[in-house]
Amino acid sequence: MDKRIHTLIFLYVLYFIVAVTMCLFAPVQKFLTAFLFGATGIAIFLMFFGLWLAKSNEE
Repeated sequence: MDKRIHTLIFLYVLYFIVAVTMCLFAPVQKFLTAFLFGATGIAIFLMFFGLWLAKSNEE
């Protein structure tokens, strides 16, 4: 099988395991949701901070 198929199967299995775990265990659901929103917020902050640094270095 193609390597891309293996990657897609791996991602699907990983997603399935995470989804089932979140359905069965409330603390895991709370942790992963908080981690997702926290990581997204940090990533957005770092992206805009990097853009601000790049813009300030141009001037």
